[in-house]
Amino acid sequence: MARPRYEFNPVKLIFEQVKMPWQRQLLSLLGFFSVAVVSSVIVISLAYTFLDSPKEKKLKEELAEMELRYQALDERTRLMREALKDLEHRDLNIYRVIFEADPIPSESIKAKEQISAYKYLAQYEYGPLMATTSLKIDGLSREMVALSKSYDELSRHIKNKNALLEAMPAIQPMALSGRRRGELVSGFGYRMDPIYKTVKFHEGLDFTAPIQTPVYATGTGKVAELVRMDRGYGNYILIEHGYGYQTLYAHLARFEVKQGQKVKRGQIIGRLGNTGKSTGPHLHYEVIKNGRKMNPVYFIFNDLSPAQHQELIAKASSANQSLD
Repeated sequence: MARPRYEFNPVKLIFEQVKMPWQRQLLSLLGFFSVAVVSSVIVISLAYTFLDSPKEKKLKEELAEMELRYQALDERTRLMREALKDLEHRDLNIYRVIFEADPIPSESIKAKEQISAYKYLAQYEYGPLMATTSLKIDGLSREMVALSKSYDELSRHIKNKNALLEAMPAIQPMALSGRRRGELVSGFGYRMDPIYKTVKFHEGLDFTAPIQTPVYATGTGKVAELVRMDRGYGNYILIEHGYGYQTLYAHLARFEVKQGQKVKRGQIIGRLGNTGKSTGPHLHYEVIKNGRKMNPVYFIFNDLSPAQHQELIAKASSANQSLD
């Protein structure tokens, strides 16, 4: 309750109680409440501008976590696309060539991005990130379905070509693990000639290993040539596999087969040496298809995991010096 107010009366020489009209009392009360409301609004506005409420803090933390998760998901989809590219390459350029299957149309593999499907995400702060990631996942899904159908088709094609599979040079010509293991040191393509020091086209793979290391037939076939000489390929074996395939094994120390002999994949046919135009003990290995020299590394798929095959391709791709 408001305390009474007194004023001095100079005529009566006494203090008299001043009675405020109710209108003034009401106006004073309204002014007080107005100031209180305005002050409250200012304080609350400042608080919401510079300070986050507990709910806002939680939402911001969730948004930051979501952004990190989308970025991680984006990186995973990038890695998956790289793996898928390798499968597409094998399907179009290796398996279908080897098994003589018609190439599938590229448009049936490549995914068509439907950006319009995610226009509604543009209204959100992280909408572009969510839309991009969703598009990548959609694309991967469609490409995986297309490749799955392609491999199903190849599987049906292969079942009718068992003899071709046996004849195909599909393994390594020497062991790349164990005590007497070989190592790929030079690949297919332009390489520095070790003797003439000029760039020449190297038509096979060079494997180094100790002398007398076993050399294996990479596919079933028949020994077409068995040649001994002190130049060029040195002592070499040429195997006729049929279906247009031939393989050549050069610079051997000795032979373990005879001219005209039938051999099976994985059978020892000779021993690694240093004969002919060779600068060190090694095996020079070639794959020939319909008279044309092919890159052997793409035929070595039967006894390697995908990771090992990629490592072999990387080694074969290094620009270095051949050994013959």
